Amino acid sequence: MDEKAALRRTVHQYIRQMENRQEVDELIHQRLFATSLWKNSQTIAVTLSLPLEIETSPIIHEAFKEGKTVCVPKVMEQGLTFHVINSFDDLEIGVMNILEPTTSPTTQTIDLCLVPGRVFDRSGFRVGWGGGYYDRFLETYEGVTLSLAYSAQLVTHVPTEPHDLPVQWIVTEKESIQCLPFLS
Repeated sequence: MDEKAALRRTVHQYIRQMENRQEVDELIHQRLFATSLWKNSQTIAVTLSLPLEIETSPIIHEAFKEGKTVCVPKVMEQGLTFHVINSFDDLEIGVMNILEPTTSPTTQTIDLCLVPGRVFDRSGFRVGWGGGYYDRFLETYEGVTLSLAYSAQLVTHVPTEPHDLPVQWIVTEKESIQCLPFLS
């Protein structure tokens, strides 16, 4: 088993054993909503969470409540496309039982992209699910990147490959970490 797979497995085991996961998710959501990054963003890209990820539906609800535009990714052969949704009715079960948008791809500029991941280091490098879809998207993305993580998902060093791109910020239940010099 390679190092990334071992890290994923360790983190998955930890998350499965968390007893207060919903409360920790709420702390992470509140920390996110308190950031100037959230407050200053009008268009937010967010994935629909999978079972071992921080719940993202409350983030989508808050964005709707605040009048923000919500973009959700869809995996296509050529990579990720982002689609504006106006409600959860704009979603359907797609590949691998993951909710996907039914709307057309958007060309709208995304201010803040919430990038999923399994394991992170303080430099912003992450281990994802292994498909490389976000790394390919981030090659041309010019907005702010932020990942949500349980503090237990932070490790000293994430093994990287040349195509891996770090996120700028990580928000956990305990802290907000600026990973890279923030360029505006």
